[in-house]
Amino acid sequence: MWNKRLNTIMTLIVVLLSAWSLVQAGTAEIKAVNSPADLDLSGNIVYAVNFGNNGNPNIGGIVFSQDQDCPDVTVAKTSEDLATLQGGAYPDTGDSELDKLLVGLAWQNSGGNFTTSITVRGLEVGMQYQLQLIFYSDHSRPMDIIVEGSIVAEWYDPFIAQGRIDGKGGSMVKYHFTAGDNALNFNMTSTNSQASVISGFILTEEGPVPFTDYGSGTTIELFAGGATWQLEWGQGPWTWSELTGLPLLDSNVSGILDLRTTASAAISADLIATLPIAGTLTLSAHDEDYEDVTIGTMVLSGAGINVIDINASRVLVDEGSGMFLAPFHPPVPKVTLTLEEATGVFAYINQAGDWDLSLAGSYAIPLIKGLGLQDNIYTALGGKVPLIGGIATFALTGQYIPDMSKKPIAFCEYGTGSTTQLAPGGGGWDQQWGLGPWDWFTCTSETNTPFLNENVTGKLTTQATGQPTISEDLILHLPLAGQMVLTEHAADNSEDVAGQITCDVTATFVVDMNAERAVVNDAEGTITVAFGTSVEEGPDGLMTVTEATGTFADIKQVCPWKWYVNGTMQCARVPGLSVQDNLLAALQQAELLLGAQEEFVLSGLYYRSSPEE
Repeated sequence: MWNKRLNTIMTLIVVLLSAWSLVQAGTAEIKAVNSPADLDLSGNIVYAVNFGNNGNPNIGGIVFSQDQDCPDVTVAKTSEDLATLQGGAYPDTGDSELDKLLVGLAWQNSGGNFTTSITVRGLEVGMQYQLQLIFYSDHSRPMDIIVEGSIVAEWYDPFIAQGRIDGKGGSMVKYHFTAGDNALNFNMTSTNSQASVISGFILTEEGPVPFTDYGSGTTIELFAGGATWQLEWGQGPWTWSELTGLPLLDSNVSGILDLRTTASAAISADLIATLPIAGTLTLSAHDEDYEDVTIGTMVLSGAGINVIDINASRVLVDEGSGMFLAPFHPPVPKVTLTLEEATGVFAYINQAGDWDLSLAGSYAIPLIKGLGLQDNIYTALGGKVPLIGGIATFALTGQYIPDMSKKPIAFCEYGTGSTTQLAPGGGGWDQQWGLGPWDWFTCTSETNTPFLNENVTGKLTTQATGQPTISEDLILHLPLAGQMVLTEHAADNSEDVAGQITCDVTATFVVDMNAERAVVNDAEGTITVAFGTSVEEGPDGLMTVTEATGTFADIKQVCPWKWYVNGTMQCARVPGLSVQDNLLAALQQAELLLGAQEEFVLSGLYYRSSPEE
């Protein structure tokens, strides 16, 4: 009798503790689900997922996908089945589609592991999301709900939350968060060594992504009626700014800001000049390895106000270089901008509301002999003499809605190749893809989503586009151009072509022609030299897609793809010549070039287009 009473007391304590935790957790909203109206089915739903392998319930016009039909959703579980197979009653909410969603379960209870883990990829960093986790249970089943490593509902018991009724409705945990990376991870961990379960979930984008970017710049042109600024981004934040939002622009982004006055200045009694201005801001993202290669642009236009302090009592004078007008700072000058065009890595960005460009800095103007400071300022700003320049810091802020269909997808593809022909002026290569990765290459992409497999072969042909150069250390650089054709063959018949990608190629063949580092095999009559990344780090070339067909038709290149190689080339050993003269002779005589083998990597960004695009 005493043991029975103790067990009853302990059960009551657990129930009370669970109920208290639900209220006190404070990071998530918990509610019963007895009808479709209890679910938030509004907004831009990214995922609506049903577990249990029992079909695709349609609730309020939203079709729930089974998890195995969502390639970006991964579930670590023991199994999936229906709650009724575990002895529970079938839910009876009065809505058959909601009942179908609730009764299906994914669960974990195997080998001491009581945590059901789910990963959802493809999130937009900085985007605000709402996550609704949907549950149904036939008995007490307390769990900790953990999102991105943080407990958002402690000792959450779906049976208590649904009203301690088996065969009625379910329950839901609703949580709001801002994505810090591209993958959402959430776990259900049992707190009493029973199976952790989940029936489904809904992930919804809650609104535009706020951003703030900081840069600095100087004028490349300054005159009385306007200025052109050269800007560099990926800096800050500045002390004069209290803006919020994750950055959108990296340090590889530069900008040209062109501003012109649109009317005469209004000048206050204290000699503060306010000028209406209009102009454009062009942002360009550059490849990290090829600074002259632009991988994306945004063009914005707009109008605003510039403010210049022309009071001589507040200028800084340097007799050697001129005078500096008093610094200008927010809340003005400011330009309100509209996004006119976005390409490449920026193509997925859709503007939400106005974007504001604020700036703080100073202008330098010349000192004119024989004039007082105030007259000097009037003369310079009146266009009578050339101005020196300006320096400023900038803040660009606003909101955008990402178009995930054009969000760049990163990839690293691996393969091998051997020459079918080799001459001093170029060559031909046979390729096999779907291999690797190689230990000489590190894929730096946060995500890696390849699209080539072992059924893909390639043909690469190149020819020299200029004269080779040889360094003092005998490193040869030969500029090349050509074409690469990637072909996917049908899995059941290698003669059938399933799809092709054709690329234009610009590259530099970098080979070590120094005899001291060559491998000489007199028995076989060969000299072997290295080429590619083992000789000189960095990509060897760029690939520009000109056509994609069949299985590759929806692959759209975001910016030029980079080509990396690491290989060896063999030359015939000529008796009577020194090894060094032998290698140099091979640069002129095709018959001395025996062939080459290489490992290679193709990396870059793409997105998958819709059928209508």
